[in-house]
Amino acid sequence: MKRDILIVGRRRLELVNRLVLDPRLRLSLITEPDCLPIYPAVDAVELVGNVQNLDEVRHAALRLMANRRVDAVVAPAESSIPTGGYLRSYLGLPGIAFDVAHAFCNKHAMKARLRRAGIPVARDRLVPSAEGIAPALRAHGLPAVIKPVWGDGSANIHIVRDETDVAEVARPDGPLLAGGAYDEPPFLVEEFLQFDDEFHCDGLVRDGEVRFTAVSQYLVPSLRSIGSVFGSYTLPVDDPLTLELTALHADVVKAMGLIDSVTHLEIFRTERGLVVGEIACRPGGSGIARNLRRAYGFDTWEHFLATELNDPLPWRPKTPDGTYGWIMFPVRRGTVRRVSDADVFAGLTEVEEVAVKVKPGDVIDGPLYSSSMSAVVHCRTESPADIAALVSAVEDRFTVEYE
Repeated sequence: MKRDILIVGRRRLELVNRLVLDPRLRLSLITEPDCLPIYPAVDAVELVGNVQNLDEVRHAALRLMANRRVDAVVAPAESSIPTGGYLRSYLGLPGIAFDVAHAFCNKHAMKARLRRAGIPVARDRLVPSAEGIAPALRAHGLPAVIKPVWGDGSANIHIVRDETDVAEVARPDGPLLAGGAYDEPPFLVEEFLQFDDEFHCDGLVRDGEVRFTAVSQYLVPSLRSIGSVFGSYTLPVDDPLTLELTALHADVVKAMGLIDSVTHLEIFRTERGLVVGEIACRPGGSGIARNLRRAYGFDTWEHFLATELNDPLPWRPKTPDGTYGWIMFPVRRGTVRRVSDADVFAGLTEVEEVAVKVKPGDVIDGPLYSSSMSAVVHCRTESPADIAALVSAVEDRFTVEYE
């Protein structure tokens, strides 16, 4: 007998084909109208105005359940993870419950949990309304960072350094309140941390225990990455810093109350030591998932889906033979006139895979995120010490010209 799976979400192509092509599953879907075209093979569909509206999604789920049961809920993105948790709690289904899912996606609730557990995080202040933006920034102290409480990646995050910046982000038509996705209150004001090194830990959690952690370092901190070359690379498993970050990751998972899922944790190295940025209970974006598959055989999307379906996979990581990295080239708004092809990297033996994402005539518009790219290169070097020279070499070869 097929299992009945309810998908709740917007666009998340990483999972669509895996679910649609699985003969063991019968799918139902709750999504928004403009997202429907990416789900052509799902026939039981309810459309909602906003997948983050819990009441709207609950009623949609009950309508679907008039003709189908629900054995598991799959909620694959920041925008729908709390909604998926709410449906599991409401319907008594296994998986990530609402309180845990909400804490992973509401940055204020996340920081509160971590702070209570003694985990080092930035000082923060909740801003419940647009009118409170300027007073909250002044009361918190400058410089500061302001961002949506609900968000994805580096969307709509702003550094506020002085009164000019305060006035800019508080304007109704300014970059924060008219910033496209995630431009509605509440917002979070955070302490502006000085750091040059940012790391990410990507893990697998089963039965409340961290079974695997991969530790990587970003080429540059993600908040500085828009418009510049970005990426990350794996750190040696026996490095003392790797062991320290692995232990911190385990403490964060325990504090968050996660039982089964994958994780993506970001950590800063500051003058006062390691400070936790944010943690997500879904795979990391950009080139991270592919890099982890190459280095450890860790398919984060496969394991995420398996835990959402309550059907965890038997798996053992492989030992990486060297340092694995990904280097992502940015895009900017405009019409692409000319772009290098993969052949420009010929002769660089460290470059093992190239994916060029744009072509002449493409129009780049709308919000740009830390994951917005024109191309991504996957590479392997002997050690982390070789990464900087390789980044310089590939950056010299790849260009995009715009009208």
